[in-house]
Amino acid sequence: MDKMIINDEECRKISSFERYCISESGRIYRIRPNYNEEKHKDLFISENKIHFRIYKGHIRQGFASLTDTNGKLHNVAVAPLVAIAFGLLSEELNKRKQEIAYKDGNKKNLHYTNLIVTEKKHVNSKLSQEDVKHIKKQIKLGIPLRRIAFVFGVSEMQINRIKTGENWGNGKRKIKAPVAPFKIEDGRIRKYIATFDQKKGLNGIKKRFAIKRNPDEPTDNLIFGIINGYKLSLKHTNITRAKQIVERLNNYFFDRKIQQK
Repeated sequence: MDKMIINDEECRKISSFERYCISESGRIYRIRPNYNEEKHKDLFISENKIHFRIYKGHIRQGFASLTDTNGKLHNVAVAPLVAIAFGLLSEELNKRKQEIAYKDGNKKNLHYTNLIVTEKKHVNSKLSQEDVKHIKKQIKLGIPLRRIAFVFGVSEMQINRIKTGENWGNGKRKIKAPVAPFKIEDGRIRKYIATFDQKKGLNGIKKRFAIKRNPDEPTDNLIFGIINGYKLSLKHTNITRAKQIVERLNNYFFDRKIQQK
């Protein structure tokens, strides 16, 4: 008997937990193993309590304690059980790619009509798995990171982390982090120069850092300079910040050296 009626609700057996069934509203009942209408008044023995965790003042999904056929106790999320039992999921929830969302935003409303299976998003991220697939394709096509970031409503740094594999890359860098083209003692300057586009072949030429602005687009600014035979350039959207960066770079690579002499 895979389907049954308990307390005027349709209930279905829970996969992997044969001693229990779950109702359309998410109630969990421990059912009698050998139910007989003549001998027993109720089909179920007891109702399991659902616990809703609270994290930083927000309710998280509900959990229930269930015992499997071997007597081992498990703490199981209830919403996926409802989704699987009532056909919202054809198989078990893929925890890395999927999550359960609630139409009315109430995580205590576990009725199967209130549940939606959606693509899982990273914590503090606006991006889904499908978004990231498109972003990686655009990165391979050489589309500027700034433009990709604008389209998807995230920071350019977030797109760069996807490019290097820091984010959405299982913690492993798929692309090596950029390195500075020559030795720089100051660690922060070295890491920043490593993010510049680098073009070699200008030996014997030095040029102080400056800003090239696009008069038609206020956020289209290019920081550029020539040091140790490398032409270095980097796009920057904030002109005030760009000016500060140029001043600091010129002080480190040009003015400071003059002062030391």
